[in-house]
Amino acid sequence: MLSSVLLRGVGRSNAASLIKSVRLSPLKAYSTIVANTQRQALTKPIVLAKQVAPLAMRQISVSAPRMASASGNHTGLWTLERLVSVGLLAVIPAAFAAPSQVLDALLAISVVIHTHWGVEAMIVDYLRPGVVGNVLPKVAHIALIIISVATLGGLFYFIKNDIGLANGIKRFWAIKGKDSENKA
Repeated sequence: MLSSVLLRGVGRSNAASLIKSVRLSPLKAYSTIVANTQRQALTKPIVLAKQVAPLAMRQISVSAPRMASASGNHTGLWTLERLVSVGLLAVIPAAFAAPSQVLDALLAISVVIHTHWGVEAMIVDYLRPGVVGNVLPKVAHIALIIISVATLGGLFYFIKNDIGLANGIKRFWAIKGKDSENKA
């Protein structure tokens, strides 16, 4: 942006100085005018930068900004979210290759927390208090927490009292429909 402002300033300054210093006549070619303008621009870059330096910053917002990051630094959470996402690339195949309660629990926690953060990001992005009011975002956050805790509890129950998460998914994939049995 600064370069475009500088270039605009160079054009204005050179055109004004060109009109003052050179008498324009119909016989003067366009290339001569351009060459003079470029030559003048190369000789005075520092002066032009000093003329353009005070730029006024303006804000487009019509209301006071309410940022979620104003209360603290969220870099650690962002890094943790990315680590969980990358960790899922190792946990999912490991849980299916060597099914155990530990890997099933790790898979359940990873999937639920990954999904929770994803849905929470959608709630924060699309249910902004300035757009939908103050109540709906709070209700959505509470509902998300309840659904996430219930999902994790249900998966833990399934892991502890049944065949486990990875074995359950394997059995579900092995189910053949009635149509496939008739065709075979």
